[in-house]
Amino acid sequence: MATFNAPDLTSKARFMGGYGNGTIVYGTVTPTAGALADVYRPVIIPAGMLVTDLDIINDDLDTGTTLSAKIGYAPVNADGPTAVDDYFSATATFMTAAGRKVCAFQPIKFEKDVYVILTMTAAATTFASGKVTAVVKGQAEGVK
Repeated sequence: MATFNAPDLTSKARFMGGYGNGTIVYGTVTPTAGALADVYRPVIIPAGMLVTDLDIINDDLDTGTTLSAKIGYAPVNADGPTAVDDYFSATATFMTAAGRKVCAFQPIKFEKDVYVILTMTAAATTFASGKVTAVVKGQAEGVK
Protein backbone atom coordinates (compact mmCIF):
# COMPACT_ATOMS: atom_id res chain seq x y z
CA MET A 1 0.00 0.00 0.00
CA ALA A 2 1.37 3.40 -0.99
CA THR A 3 1.03 6.75 0.74
CA PHE A 4 0.69 9.81 -1.47
CA ASN A 5 1.45 13.24 -0.01
CA ALA A 6 0.63 16.59 -1.57
CA PRO A 7 3.89 18.36 -2.55
CA ASP A 8 3.14 21.21 -0.15
CA LEU A 9 1.65 19.08 2.64
CA THR A 10 4.07 20.11 5.39
CA SER A 11 4.26 23.76 4.35
CA LYS A 12 0.50 24.35 4.16
CA ALA A 13 -0.11 25.00 7.85
CA ARG A 14 0.16 28.78 7.94
CA PHE A 15 -0.08 31.21 10.81
CA MET A 16 -3.67 32.08 11.49
CA GLY A 17 -4.37 35.49 12.98
CA GLY A 18 -6.62 36.05 15.93
CA TYR A 19 -9.67 36.11 13.67
CA GLY A 20 -8.62 33.30 11.34
CA ASN A 21 -8.22 33.35 7.60
CA GLY A 22 -11.23 31.32 6.52
CA THR A 23 -13.49 33.41 4.31
CA ILE A 24 -17.09 33.19 3.16
CA VAL A 25 -18.64 35.58 0.68
CA TYR A 26 -22.19 35.28 -0.57
CA GLY A 27 -24.70 37.18 -2.59
CA THR A 28 -28.15 36.84 -4.07
CA VAL A 29 -29.60 37.82 -7.44
CA THR A 30 -33.31 37.92 -8.27
CA PRO A 31 -33.55 37.46 -12.04
CA THR A 32 -36.64 38.49 -13.97
CA ALA A 33 -36.08 36.12 -16.90
CA GLY A 34 -34.53 32.80 -17.77
CA ALA A 35 -33.69 33.11 -21.46
CA LEU A 36 -30.91 31.38 -23.36
CA ALA A 37 -27.56 33.15 -22.73
CA ASP A 38 -28.85 35.23 -19.80
CA VAL A 39 -26.12 35.73 -17.19
CA TYR A 40 -26.77 35.90 -13.44
CA ARG A 41 -24.04 37.49 -11.27
CA PRO A 42 -24.86 36.90 -7.60
CA VAL A 43 -21.52 37.75 -5.96
CA ILE A 44 -18.00 39.08 -6.44
CA ILE A 45 -15.09 36.95 -5.28
CA PRO A 46 -12.55 39.39 -3.84
CA ALA A 47 -8.94 39.51 -5.00
CA GLY A 48 -6.65 37.39 -2.85
CA MET A 49 -9.16 34.65 -2.10
CA LEU A 50 -8.33 30.98 -2.59
CA VAL A 51 -11.71 29.44 -3.44
CA THR A 52 -12.24 25.87 -2.24
CA ASP A 53 -16.05 25.55 -2.25
CA LEU A 54 -18.96 27.06 -4.16
CA ASP A 55 -22.62 26.28 -3.58
CA ILE A 56 -25.59 27.65 -5.48
CA ILE A 57 -28.88 27.83 -3.58
CA ASN A 58 -31.88 28.52 -5.77
CA ASP A 59 -35.64 28.80 -5.78
CA ASP A 60 -37.64 26.97 -8.46
CA LEU A 61 -37.07 29.29 -11.44
CA ASP A 62 -38.75 27.12 -14.06
CA THR A 63 -42.15 25.48 -13.61
CA GLY A 64 -41.08 23.29 -16.52
CA THR A 65 -37.91 21.23 -16.74
CA THR A 66 -35.61 22.96 -19.23
CA LEU A 67 -33.73 25.80 -17.50
CA SER A 68 -30.06 24.88 -17.31
CA ALA A 69 -26.86 26.78 -16.64
CA LYS A 70 -23.12 26.51 -16.42
CA ILE A 71 -21.24 28.19 -13.56
CA GLY A 72 -17.98 30.07 -13.93
CA TYR A 73 -16.30 33.40 -13.37
CA ALA A 74 -15.66 36.63 -15.24
CA PRO A 75 -13.38 39.57 -14.42
CA VAL A 76 -14.86 42.63 -12.74
CA ASN A 77 -12.33 44.89 -14.50
CA ALA A 78 -10.66 44.60 -17.90
CA ASP A 79 -7.29 43.79 -16.29
CA GLY A 80 -8.69 40.72 -14.52
CA PRO A 81 -8.30 37.08 -15.50
CA THR A 82 -9.81 35.67 -18.68
CA ALA A 83 -13.40 34.57 -18.10
CA VAL A 84 -14.10 30.84 -17.81
CA ASP A 85 -17.86 30.39 -17.93
CA ASP A 86 -17.87 26.75 -16.84
CA TYR A 87 -14.97 26.51 -14.35
CA PHE A 88 -17.12 25.63 -11.35
CA SER A 89 -19.70 23.50 -13.19
CA ALA A 90 -20.45 22.38 -16.73
CA THR A 91 -24.01 22.72 -17.97
CA ALA A 92 -26.53 21.25 -15.54
CA THR A 93 -30.29 21.42 -15.06
CA PHE A 94 -30.70 22.36 -11.42
CA MET A 95 -32.89 25.46 -11.23
CA THR A 96 -36.09 23.63 -12.19
CA ALA A 97 -36.65 22.83 -8.52
CA ALA A 98 -35.62 24.62 -5.35
CA GLY A 99 -32.37 23.24 -4.04
CA ARG A 100 -28.65 23.48 -3.48
CA LYS A 101 -25.98 22.68 -6.07
CA VAL A 102 -22.56 21.83 -4.75
CA CYS A 103 -19.87 22.51 -7.34
CA ALA A 104 -16.85 20.24 -7.78
CA PHE A 105 -13.63 21.88 -8.98
CA GLN A 106 -9.96 22.25 -8.19
CA PRO A 107 -9.26 25.13 -5.77
CA ILE A 108 -8.42 28.38 -7.52
CA LYS A 109 -6.93 31.66 -6.31
CA PHE A 110 -7.94 34.99 -7.79
CA GLU A 111 -5.48 37.88 -7.87
CA LYS A 112 -8.18 40.26 -9.14
CA ASP A 113 -11.88 40.57 -8.31
CA VAL A 114 -14.16 38.27 -10.34
CA TYR A 115 -17.88 37.75 -10.65
CA VAL A 116 -19.42 34.34 -10.11
CA ILE A 117 -21.51 33.90 -13.26
CA LEU A 118 -24.32 31.53 -14.12
CA THR A 119 -24.85 31.45 -17.89
CA MET A 120 -28.15 29.99 -19.05
CA THR A 121 -27.61 27.24 -21.62
CA ALA A 122 -31.31 26.43 -22.12
CA ALA A 123 -34.26 28.76 -21.61
CA ALA A 124 -36.93 28.19 -18.99
CA THR A 125 -40.13 26.51 -20.18
CA THR A 126 -42.11 28.84 -17.90
CA PHE A 127 -39.96 31.22 -15.88
CA ALA A 128 -40.93 31.77 -12.25
CA SER A 129 -39.37 34.57 -10.24
CA GLY A 130 -37.15 33.62 -7.35
CA LYS A 131 -33.67 34.03 -5.91
CA VAL A 132 -30.29 32.54 -6.74
CA THR A 133 -27.65 32.72 -4.01
CA ALA A 134 -23.96 31.88 -4.39
CA VAL A 135 -21.99 30.92 -1.28
CA VAL A 136 -18.23 30.99 -1.85
CA LYS A 137 -15.91 29.51 0.77
CA GLY A 138 -12.16 29.56 0.93
CA GLN A 139 -9.10 31.15 2.41
CA ALA A 140 -8.09 34.80 2.53
CA GLU A 141 -4.48 34.77 1.37
CA GLY A 142 -4.10 38.28 -0.05
CA VAL A 143 -2.72 39.36 -3.40
CA LYS A 144 0.88 39.05 -4.53
